[in-house]
Amino acid sequence: MEKTTSATSTTRRNTIFIKKSLQLRYMVLIILSVLCGLAIMTFELTATLSELFDTHPVLMQPIYDEFFHIAASFFYKIVIYLLFVVVISAFLSHKMAGPVYRFEQVCKAIAKGDFSQRVRLRQGDQFMELQDDFNAMMDRVEQEINKNKTQHHE
Repeated sequence: MEKTTSATSTTRRNTIFIKKSLQLRYMVLIILSVLCGLAIMTFELTATLSELFDTHPVLMQPIYDEFFHIAASFFYKIVIYLLFVVVISAFLSHKMAGPVYRFEQVCKAIAKGDFSQRVRLRQGDQFMELQDDFNAMMDRVEQEINKNKTQHHE
């Protein structure tokens, strides 16, 4: 899943969906929250227009005569906006799923006994503080293991 691009810890992921279930759940939550906001806006707009039509029918009649044209234009704009939200949520979920995937891989290696493993995330990824804390923890664990080995051999 990861491809090293240099001798340092810089990595580039070749795919957007690294942990599909996590990313799709994250994307669905973002999209649902946007849809809820759109539903509230639509309800408010409809209620306001209805109230205006009731109080000023002559003034509002031209708007209602053009309603289907306005609604179609609004619908197309909403579809474009939702596509934009899907792309942005995929990008954001990638920035979270990549580090989670990397942590899982390092934890699996450590569970197999390789205590030299450290998490190295890409710049801009989420969880940079967790990476630093995790690596500091593993440095301490490795020191204690080495200390116990030398004390055991003496």
